[in-house]
Amino acid sequence: MRHPAVSGFRIGALVFLLGNGLVQPVLAHRPIFTNDAAAGPDTAIPISNPAISQVVYRQITQQRPQVWLTFTAPKDFELFIQIGVPVIERLKDFRPSMALVGPGLPADAAPFPLPQGLGAKVFSTKEVEKPRFFHEHFTATDSWILRSETIRLPRAGRYYLVAFSPEAQTGKLWLALGKKESFSLADLLEFPTWRKRIQEFHEVKKN
Repeated sequence: MRHPAVSGFRIGALVFLLGNGLVQPVLAHRPIFTNDAAAGPDTAIPISNPAISQVVYRQITQQRPQVWLTFTAPKDFELFIQIGVPVIERLKDFRPSMALVGPGLPADAAPFPLPQGLGAKVFSTKEVEKPRFFHEHFTATDSWILRSETIRLPRAGRYYLVAFSPEAQTGKLWLALGKKESFSLADLLEFPTWRKRIQEFHEVKKN
């Protein structure tokens, strides 16, 4: 039985076929690690294919109160987005929001400046009292999933996906988009490094 799609990072195992010496990759959801500032539209993290399941991990601070992703998509594209936080006691009441910014969306809905000609649709999580708990087996991390949405894009063009705290709180969050599983051999070889970095982000205690 497959895990549900989550914006926390999921990756499948490598199944070692000892009988014939082959290695078969099974399931992968790709994390995004980047040094891009991503604090506004000019430094947004580029996403080449928004259908592919990808996730970015960020610390929201007073200096960087938002994280921005950007992608292009056709009209009527069904975009899956999700936001959550690591299961860390100090984050239990952290309720960041996410916003979709792009053409054909309301012009006055975002609490931050928008690129000219674009509008936004905001997805709040402040009403969430009991977030959905998710344990990621392959990274051994736990997350609280705050909100998941699928949006049909009204026009073709460039869009932005933004995570921010409407209450000006600071804290860790992850922001994800896409559902399609796609990986390369290089991705799988990177998994031990990814796992370590994701565990550090989630502050997993070592035994």
